[in-house]
Amino acid sequence: MEDRNLNGKDFEEKSTDFSLNDYIRRLIRYWYLFPIFLFILLTAAFFYLQISQPVYSTKTSILIKEEKSLTGSQGDILTEMSSQFGGNKTVENEMEIFKSQTLVEQVVKELNLDVSYTTKDGLRTIDLYNTTPIKIKPEVITEYGYEEPLIIHVVDSTHFRFNDEDQLFTFNQRFNNAWGAFIVTKGENSKFTDVTVHFTEVKNLAENILGRVSVQQPNIKSTVLEITYEDANVQRSKDVLNKLLDVYIQSSLNDKNSEASNTLKFIENRLGLITGELGDVEKDVESYKTNQGITDISAESQLFLENIKENDSKLNEVNTKISILESVDNYIMNAGEGAVAPATYMIDDPVLVSLLTKFNELELQRERYARTTSPNNPLLQTINTQLAGTRQSIRENVQNLKRGMAVTKRNLEGINTRFSAGLRSIPKKEREFVGIKRQQAIKEELYLYLLQKREETALAYASTVTDSRLIDAPISTFKPIKPKKALVWGGAFALGIIIPLVLINLLFLLRNTVQSREEIEKVTHASILGEIGQMKGVVNGVPGEESIIKMTSRSAVAEQFRALRTNLQYLGDGSCRVIMFTSSIGGEGKSFISINLAASLAYSDKRVLLIGLDLRKPTLHDRLMVPNKTGASNCLIGQGHYEDFIQSTGVHPKFDVLTSGPIPPNPSELLSNGRLPLMLAELRSQYDYILIDSPPYGLVTDSALIAEHVDATLYIVRFNYTVLDHLKRIGDLQRARRFSNLSVIFNGVNYGAGYGYGYGYGGYGYGYYAEESDSRVQTMGSRLKKLVGKG
Repeated sequence: MEDRNLNGKDFEEKSTDFSLNDYIRRLIRYWYLFPIFLFILLTAAFFYLQISQPVYSTKTSILIKEEKSLTGSQGDILTEMSSQFGGNKTVENEMEIFKSQTLVEQVVKELNLDVSYTTKDGLRTIDLYNTTPIKIKPEVITEYGYEEPLIIHVVDSTHFRFNDEDQLFTFNQRFNNAWGAFIVTKGENSKFTDVTVHFTEVKNLAENILGRVSVQQPNIKSTVLEITYEDANVQRSKDVLNKLLDVYIQSSLNDKNSEASNTLKFIENRLGLITGELGDVEKDVESYKTNQGITDISAESQLFLENIKENDSKLNEVNTKISILESVDNYIMNAGEGAVAPATYMIDDPVLVSLLTKFNELELQRERYARTTSPNNPLLQTINTQLAGTRQSIRENVQNLKRGMAVTKRNLEGINTRFSAGLRSIPKKEREFVGIKRQQAIKEELYLYLLQKREETALAYASTVTDSRLIDAPISTFKPIKPKKALVWGGAFALGIIIPLVLINLLFLLRNTVQSREEIEKVTHASILGEIGQMKGVVNGVPGEESIIKMTSRSAVAEQFRALRTNLQYLGDGSCRVIMFTSSIGGEGKSFISINLAASLAYSDKRVLLIGLDLRKPTLHDRLMVPNKTGASNCLIGQGHYEDFIQSTGVHPKFDVLTSGPIPPNPSELLSNGRLPLMLAELRSQYDYILIDSPPYGLVTDSALIAEHVDATLYIVRFNYTVLDHLKRIGDLQRARRFSNLSVIFNGVNYGAGYGYGYGYGGYGYGYYAEESDSRVQTMGSRLKKLVGKG
């Protein structure tokens, strides 16, 4: 009663249990995939290592100097010059500059890397950097030249050929062809005569180099940068790093010299103006003394003169500061349009000095990043925003200072007015002379101040040095970093194991056919009466004598049929003599098993009749090679007695057959007309066993009609052929008890490695028999065929 209560849910739960033994058997079944894939992938790894160019890593390090404060007058001057022209460097900014497209493009142009030379040495491609037997000086390269390489064959020391052409050319000639305009010159002495020339656009090559350049800061607390470059040619990698450092340093020096040059121009312009004014004043003094004959000034006039001079000096200083503030305002308004930068040391206000210094630094950074980055770079936009804010702050500060200077100027002018009133008592000539002399003293003081500043600026300009220092020259690794042989071999070996595993699991995930005895038992809950293996060289569907086992056969399949014959006594109560063979679909081996089981019973001295009741697609007559003009269909329609249609098979004297006969138009009605049970009742008295080859139960209802009149039903399930869903139909039949004494025969089982077990026989496996040992030998081709076709 328990079997009747089993349902599909129980099957689902049981079928999902993982069995390690089944999984291992599954892998062992396809063991040959592992050596195949291992051989393929290890061979591919070998050729990959032969073809791939080894890549080396070259490393150099550079120190980004920090600002240092010095003591004494020299320290004050250098600190002032550093604040004017040095700017503030951050390690992060310098890291980005090292990886700028502009610097790398300049490296490519100076090293002529846009033209590369390679040759073949067996399977490997060799880079001929600095060792090429020919060199090309390109003038114009076409799009075709950038896409297709140019092959040059060196014939001798003076001649060469292009590609596959036969025409000889001499070196140092200018050529115009599909690749462009260029000159071919003689290179280094080399054993290679075939050279492949690759032209690459500077921009594309620079991007490629940037992808292989790494700039890192090994220690966050230091300002040392470590630059690494990977290349297949060691010398080229060293040259690229050296040239990159040279270009970086030269770019930094150019920025500093540009700022110092602008300051010198500003001072020179101011000196030119003051020099002219001072000359005019001195000429006025000379002319006045000559014309008026003045040689001395009285004590009173001297006192007024000193007071007025001191007051005028302050007034002139105020005017100068106002002028400087106007020049600063003009510079801020026209910054970036060629305006001369003002000198910050001529302004007393510390806030304005700080703002101007910050503005100059930001302007310098903006010019630097504008050369190395795109206009949409977030860093450049941030600097532009800071420049705008700083410009606005400077203008507001200048306006405030100018207003304060204007008040001071008015106060000083008022004091001058009071002192001038006191001078009215001084003779006119002496007063005029004092005014001229006062202007001369003021111009002299300003002139000397500008001369001093010009010398300091010239000294700073002459002593400009880079803010970085090379620590380690480029050093390359002794062993290549790519490809890593151990990793390649290990990866190939791992893939040789993983791919077959994935393939085998994928095949079993996609398969939908029966593979093991356990699957039948889990789903159907029916007993398996026997297992039939594959016969050597015989497919179940092949007709003729080769598909019938001989009595003297010692093969494993023959023994299995003998075991099946023995197991018939366990069907039902042991008295089952009329047995029907059916299956889910055609081709599962009903006819093959029924014929051979009948033959085996006949060999055991049993009288056996095999009836072909597959009235829709009969095959028994073809397998037994007997005529099928008349048969069971004639009996069922009443055209004669069964004795008139029974034939001897020729396999054994006690083995008879009743073929299906002509195919009727209504097989189901014919089987249910009542004549079948009468015929079987009469045959029971004449034969020990009656075996019925019926149609597939899964396709038509004929088997259900026949099953009502038989003692037992043997349901055929074929290995790797029967669909798993069809097993549920057997389970339904078992639970519903629709077929009496239902058992399963597992047909076509492959007992090769992976099925997991076989029947031992007296301590020996089937390999004990000579025929079986031969049948177990399978070629690799047959295994692959099964894998592709039925795996």
